[in-house]
This record gives sequence, structure tokens and C-alpha cells, in this order.
Amino acid sequence: MAVRKVTFNLPQEMIDFLQKQAEENHITVTDVIRRSINSERFFVEQEAAGHKILIEDQAQKQRQVMRMNR
Repeated sequence: MAVRKVTFNLPQEMIDFLQKQAEENHITVTDVIRRSINSERFFVEQEAAGHKILIEDQAQKQRQVMRMNR
């Protein structure tokens, strides 16, 4: 897979979040961004297939994850 360098602008709070996640997981900010994009791809593909995405809390109560359309 070819790799390209990409430059983009983010609010400081997002940059802080990315840096914190990188530090806590001992990975690079680039890896955090890759994981985020892969997570978004997963959601898009599941929704396109007509699947629901559910989360379950500690009490085993399930809720559907609803994403905002932009």
C-alpha cells in the first residue's frame, strides 16, 4: 500500500486528544489517526450493509449507536 503525507488543520482540543491517546497507548499520533479512520470505515461499512451497532454497559443494557449525518 502506497503511503502519502497529508496535512490538515484540527482544533487544539483534538490535537490534545490525539497526543494523549498516543502517549497512553505508546504509539504515534499517526497511528492514532489511522485507527480513527479505520474505526470510521467500520461504522460506514456496517451502516451501508444495514447493520445496527450496539454497545452494552456493565448491567448488560444495550443501546444503539447513532451517528450524526453531516
